[in-house]
Amino acid sequence: MKKKIVWSQDASDDLFDIVSYIKEKSGTTIAYEIYQRIINHVEKIDLFPESGRVVPELISIGILDIREIIEAPWRIFYRVTESEIQIISVIDGRRNIEEILYKKVIDGKL
Repeated sequence: MKKKIVWSQDASDDLFDIVSYIKEKSGTTIAYEIYQRIINHVEKIDLFPESGRVVPELISIGILDIREIIEAPWRIFYRVTESEIQIISVIDGRRNIEEILYKKVIDGKL
């Protein structure tokens, strides 16, 4: 059974920031292509929701229900519930992921 994919406000903001930055640096066409790549990758999660790996940076603090898929260089973080797939965040993998994720945990965004 397909699950509904739901974007958190935080994840939506992340995607908006990524696309806006790329648009500013590389133009509208490239920004749209990146947007489509990320969206297309997310839409495939419902086929095999458990296929994403558990986020290694969160295992050490006992968070095992958040998974990720990669659309290089972006890491797309999500949680699977009974009825939906929650997209939690989209982060450039070249950044300090551990620091960003810990801050999100502290802020209650994960």
